Amino acid sequence: MGADLYVAGTPAAVPGRPGPGAAGADRVVGRAHAVSRPVVDGLAAAECGELVSAVADLAWHRVGEGARCPECTRIAG
Repeated sequence: MGADLYVAGTPAAVPGRPGPGAAGADRVVGRAHAVSRPVVDGLAAAECGELVSAVADLAWHRVGEGARCPECTRIAG
């Protein structure tokens, strides 16, 4: 098994502007986005261009197909 090229991230919360499905101002629930490695936990740009909170230990391939951003899926597979 080779090293994963992408990790997963979720849409970044913008203070004062919770996103759709937000449960409180600091937690946003939404589609998973692909982020190129190397990455550390924190803000990063997803392959589709969206600002996301990346999770360094969550490999992109572990995220279910239905929860993935369509554009990130097209780019990262």
